Amino acid sequence: MEKLFSFFIFFAIFSCTPRQKQQVEQIDPLRNGGRYVVDLDGKKEESIPYSYIFKNMQTIILETSEDCMIGMVNEIQVFDGCIYILDRAIAKSLFVFDTDGRFIRKIGCLGNGPGEFIQVDDFTLDTKNGVIYLQDRDVRIHKYQLDGTYIHSFTIQEPKINSRYIQFYDGRLYSSVLAWDPAPDDCMLMEIDPNDGQVLSRFLPLEHNKGWAKSFSAGNFFKSRLNNPPVYSQLFMDCIVSLDEGITPYIELKSRNLVTEDDLKNLPEGRSFTERLTQLFKGSSKIWNTHCFVENDDFIMFKYESGRLFFLTVIFHKKTGTVKIARKLTDDLILRRSDDTESIMSIKYGDFNFSNSKGAYEIIPPIIFERLKESIKNNEIVPNIDKKDQLLQLNAESNPIIFFYEYK
Repeated sequence: MEKLFSFFIFFAIFSCTPRQKQQVEQIDPLRNGGRYVVDLDGKKEESIPYSYIFKNMQTIILETSEDCMIGMVNEIQVFDGCIYILDRAIAKSLFVFDTDGRFIRKIGCLGNGPGEFIQVDDFTLDTKNGVIYLQDRDVRIHKYQLDGTYIHSFTIQEPKINSRYIQFYDGRLYSSVLAWDPAPDDCMLMEIDPNDGQVLSRFLPLEHNKGWAKSFSAGNFFKSRLNNPPVYSQLFMDCIVSLDEGITPYIELKSRNLVTEDDLKNLPEGRSFTERLTQLFKGSSKIWNTHCFVENDDFIMFKYESGRLFFLTVIFHKKTGTVKIARKLTDDLILRRSDDTESIMSIKYGDFNFSNSKGAYEIIPPIIFERLKESIKNNEIVPNIDKKDQLLQLNAESNPIIFFYEYK
C-alpha cells in the first residue's frame, strides 16, 4: 500500500491531464527530490582547465562544397560513425557527415511535397530502428530512414500549440510544447504517438517553470540527447528531469538565487520578451537557464546563466557529490598556459554542442578561423595540435570545424 501511495504522489507531481478533464493538482515537483542535488552557492573558482576531465583533443575538418554549405550550427548529434548537423536558420537543412568530416547526404529538402519541409526546427534519432524524426514548423513531423529514405509524415494532434523541440527515447516520442492561449493546467512536455501524432501523456505543469508560458529562444530544452536516458529542463526550472519511463527528477538545483514566480511577475516594460528579460536580470545574480550538458559515468558538467548573459560552469562528481564551479573553462589541451592566450579564449566559448559516452563535441565557427591561424603562427597553440596544417588552410568560406574532446 505504501508503494502504491508513493507512485500516485509521483505521477501527480510530474503528469498533467488535459484541461477539459480536471485541474492539475498543485504539488511541489521536488517533494521526492532529485537523484542528485547540486548546490550552486558554493565557492567559485576563476577557471577549470579542460584537462581536468579530458585527456586529448581531435580535430574534425568538415568538408566544404556547394552541396553542404553550413551557415549556422543549431544542433549536432553523433551516432554510428555519422555526424548529424542541423542548420535551421540559413541553409535550412539537416546535413550528414562521417566522423572524418566527409559529406554524405542531406535529409529531406525544402518544399511542400512528400518528404519535404517548410521550416526545419529540430530532429531526433531512433537509434534502435534507424529512424530520423524531423520537426517541421510547429506541429508537423517527418520520418526518414538513416539513409535519407522518406517514410511518412504526421501532425501532432493537439490544436493551438507550438512544438519546436522533439526527443525520441526507448520507443517514446516527446515534444516540448507551448500553448497559444496558455492556462494554469497546461504542460511543457507531451508524449506523442510516433506514427500518427496522437497525444498519449502530458508532463510538467507550467508551475514547474514558475508559470512561464512565453516563447523565448535559449537553446534546446532536451539535453544529453543520445544518453541513456536523455534529460530535459526548461527556462526557470529548479530541476533537470530524466526521460526514463515517465518523467522523474534527476538533478535538483539548490541556490538562494533561483528565479521565483514573483521575479517573473515583475517584468519591466519592453518591446519584446527578450528585451524585458534582459532588463530584469541585468546586474542580478538570478539563475534562470541551464545548457551545455555533458555527462559520463563519473561526472555531470553543465553551464548555467546568471543575470544577463553571465555563464558559470558546474562540474558535479556523482560518486562523491562534490561540486566545482568556475567562471570559465581554460582549454589547456589547445592553448599554451600563458596570459597571451586570453584573447582567443574570449572568442572560443567552450560551449559543448553534444556529448556521448566517449567525449564532448565543440563547434568552432568560421568567424574565429583567422584568429585561430594567427595563434598557431604565433605559437600560442600547443605545437602538436591535431591537423595543424589543415587548420592553417581554413578561411571565412570554410564550413565550421569540430573539436572532439575525449574523456580521461
